[in-house]
Formats: sequence, C-alpha cells, structure tokens
Amino acid sequence: WRFIVKKLILLFGHLLLFCFVFANDANYHMSGGQLIPVEETNVEVSMIEEEINIVLHDGYFEVTVDFYFYNYGNDVNLEVGFPLFCYGYGKGKIYDFKCWTNDVETSYADYPLERNWQNNTQLEKAYLRSIYFTSKEITKTRVQYKSTYGYSYSKIASYLYGTGSCWKNSIGKITVRVKNDSLINYPEYFNYSTTKVNDNTWESEFYDVEPEEYNKEFYIYVNNIFHDNGPRYLTRERYFGYTRKLEAWNLENYTKAQLRLIRNAIYAFNGYPFKSSDLIKFFSEDVAWFHGKYVPNPTFSEDNLTENEKYNIKLILEEENKR
Repeated sequence: WRFIVKKLILLFGHLLLFCFVFANDANYHMSGGQLIPVEETNVEVSMIEEEINIVLHDGYFEVTVDFYFYNYGNDVNLEVGFPLFCYGYGKGKIYDFKCWTNDVETSYADYPLERNWQNNTQLEKAYLRSIYFTSKEITKTRVQYKSTYGYSYSKIASYLYGTGSCWKNSIGKITVRVKNDSLINYPEYFNYSTTKVNDNTWESEFYDVEPEEYNKEFYIYVNNIFHDNGPRYLTRERYFGYTRKLEAWNLENYTKAQLRLIRNAIYAFNGYPFKSSDLIKFFSEDVAWFHGKYVPNPTFSEDNLTENEKYNIKLILEEENKR
C-alpha cells in the first residue's frame, strides 16, 4: 500500500520519540466499517499543487492547506479523508477542524482507519468527506485546523506529507509557508530547506514530490526565546546571554520583537530599571521563567555586566537594526 496526500508535521529529533498528527487528504474505500487507502493505479485524479500555511502562536499553531487536483478521467465522486497520524508520545490535539471544496465549506465525518497498512498502526482515523471531481477540470479543496504543540524535549509543530501517493502521479508542487506570530516561541530548526522571506516568515517550494514512505514529514522544532524549558527557574547564571558569546546565526530565526526581549533579558537579570511599561510588565509578570523575580536596581551600572553580556547586547542590537 502507498498512501496519499502530503502533509507537514513539525517534529524534532528521533521520530520514535514523538507523536504528531494530521496528514494530507487521501482517497479511501470502506471495508468492514473502516477506511482503507485506494491504490494509486485505481484513480485518475492527480494532486497538482499543495499550499501549506502554518502559523505559530504562543500556545498552539494553526494550519491551512489548499489542495489543487486535476481529474484526467471521467467525472467521479471520491471519498477523501484527512488522516490523523500519531506515534510515540507527546501528541498535540487538533481542534476547530474545517474543510472546503471549491471555496464552499463542507461537512465531514470521523471514521477509524484500517489498522494493518504495512503492518503499522500509526494512522488512527480520518476526517472523511465526499468530493466530486469533474473530468478535465481542477478541483480545489481546503482543510484548516488548530493544534496544540506536540512535546518531546521541547515543542514540535509538524505536518505529514508522505500519505499522498494514492493519487495519480507525484505531487506537482508543494509550497510550505511558516509564519511566526508568537512572542515567546520561535522556530529554532527546520528539517527541510527553507528561506526566510521577511522578519517572521519562511517559505519553501518542492516539485514532483513522491515520498518513498508514508511517514515522511516536514517538522519544526519550536523553542522558547530564552532557551529554557524548566523545571528550574531561569537565572542569570543559566541564561545563554550570560553563559556564552552568541554568533550571528544564533539570532537568524528570531523576530525583531523577540530580539528586543532577549537583549533586555540580560538587563533584567542585572536589575536595570526599565522605563518602558511593556518591558516592566513582561519581566515582572508575563514571563514564567523569571517567576516575577525582576527587581529594579536603582544603582545599576553597565560595569555590572560581564564581557559576554556586553558582547551579546551589541550583537543582538546590530541584528535588530538590520530588520
């Protein structure tokens, strides 16, 4: 068996450690009350393009995927499912799932999947709907949902793309666009080649995609901007701005707003008396890693800073000014 439509999963590290969800639309038939994938040779519908948009937020991420299909055969009505994918532990939870066909929102049903595909039990169920593919025409579908982050040693956002080979031919083009709208999270690592196109957006394009295995995925390792996942309180002595000299590449995936925060965190640990109300609030109340321990020091002096701290402040400020 080979599976169908491609989806992005953002994970990091050894795949066996993670659990994550949601794969591209696929074509199924029912057998014994469960869904079974249709073999590629049985369909004349090809996925010619897929546009994946992922937006990172503080406590969740949202995904919108547009699929463009072309029907080389006769008019046909197919059962199309958006399968949920999971293995390991730390699964994120999907919610607010919606779907459209040719820009018209459609209903869907929730079905279990046949459990013996390639003797594997990682595909759990699918959101299933019926789609009519007109002969020699393009049909556009869309899925949209929100998800909590998966967890291993840190947050994971991901999308499975290896389940798409039930459609005719390879996927013509995949565009992956990741936007960071979070203030406290940033995409530290991508498992695929990508280009930063502006302060908070990364984009990639892939052509003639034919994954060799159904569990192929795109994933993103999402870290908090202070590189601290607890459970201990973050202290000056543990903060990277104190412990080492940063390099320019360490700062590439931060937004300008985040660069301002990591730079001022160095000052916060040294008791700098901020005048900006948002910084006072952020370091006093909003940042769990500081646990409200920011205490202004009226006698603060730049001489209190270490050479590492001075160097890092200068480097971060230079990067801010480039944005």
